[in-house]
Amino acid sequence: MEKFGILFTGAGSTMGQSLIKALLMSKKYKDKVDIFITNSEPMGAGYFLSDTIKGRFLVPIAKSPNYIDKIIQICKENNIKGIFSGTEHEIYALSSNAERIKKESGAIVFLSRLEVIDIGTDKLKTYEFFKKHNLPFPETVLFDDYQKLVDKVGYPLFMKPRTASASRNIFKIEKEEDLFKYKFASSDEIILQQFLDSDVEYTVETFCDKNGKVVGTIPMIRELDFGMSYYGEINDNKESIEVSEKIAEVLKPEGALNVQLRIVNGKAIPFELNTRFSSTECVRAYYGYNSIEAMLDNYLFNEKIDLSNWKKGMFMRYWNECYFTKEELPK
Repeated sequence: MEKFGILFTGAGSTMGQSLIKALLMSKKYKDKVDIFITNSEPMGAGYFLSDTIKGRFLVPIAKSPNYIDKIIQICKENNIKGIFSGTEHEIYALSSNAERIKKESGAIVFLSRLEVIDIGTDKLKTYEFFKKHNLPFPETVLFDDYQKLVDKVGYPLFMKPRTASASRNIFKIEKEEDLFKYKFASSDEIILQQFLDSDVEYTVETFCDKNGKVVGTIPMIRELDFGMSYYGEINDNKESIEVSEKIAEVLKPEGALNVQLRIVNGKAIPFELNTRFSSTECVRAYYGYNSIEAMLDNYLFNEKIDLSNWKKGMFMRYWNECYFTKEELPK
C-alpha cells in the first residue's frame, strides 16, 4: 500500500486529538498514513501529539466563506484521501460540501449525510425522529410549551440548548420560577425534557458500514467535566446496546453514531444523539474498537469490517504537556 494522507481538523479540541490518537494506535495504518492537521488558531495540542505528523495548517473558522476553499487546497496539495472533523463547528460545513470536496480534491469527508447530522444536532428533531419510529425518548418541547410538558410529566425537568452541546447551559428545573431564572436564550433555542431520574449515564457508539449495516456497538459509563469524559468504564450493558443498534438501523449513519442514554428502572432511555465521532475514540481503540481504522478500511478500501471483538475496561484522563518553539507553530 502506498502512503496516503489523512486530514484531521480541530487540533485544539479533545475530539480532534482523540481521533488522531486512535489512528496512531492502528498497527495497520500508523506507518501507512501521513497525518495532516488543521486548526483555526495557532495553538492546538493536536499539532504536537506525534513527531510523525506531516503537516500543520491554520484555516479560517468554519463559518468563513474561505474555509472550504482552504480545506480543498490542503487536500489537493497533500494527497489527502479522507477528512475527519475534530470539532462540531466544522461538521455542517464539511458535510454540506462533501460532494464538492470529493469532486475537486478526491478526498472523502468521513461524516454522515446532512439530514442525519441535522437530526442529531437539533434535539427537537431528535425527539420527533424517535417519536416517528416508536423509539424510547424523554418527552420534549420548546420552552414556550413548558406547561404542556408539566401537565404530562410534572417537575423536575431538564432545560437544554436546542442545538449546542458540551454540557453547557443544562439546568434541572424544579419549579416554574426556575424556568425564567435560568432562561439563557430565545424560546425557540431552548428545549425542555422530561427528567430522567437516574445516575447511570452511558455514551454508546454504534458503527455502520457504507451499506448501513451495524458492525459493532460499545457502551461506556462516563463522568463528564466541561463536556468531556474524564473517566469511565466500558462494559457490555445489554439494554444500551440493543436500543443504540435499533436507532442506528433506522437512522443509517455513515460511520459512527454516539447515543447518550440513562438507565431508568432497568430500561435504556436515549436523550441525545451525536451523529459523529466522539472525544473517547482513542479509549475505544485501546480496548479493540478502533472506528477510525474501520472507517479507512470500509469507506476508503471497501473492506468488510467487524467491531464486535472489543474488551471491557476502565480509563481516566489527566493533564499532559506539549513542548514547542514559537517557530514550530503554523502560520
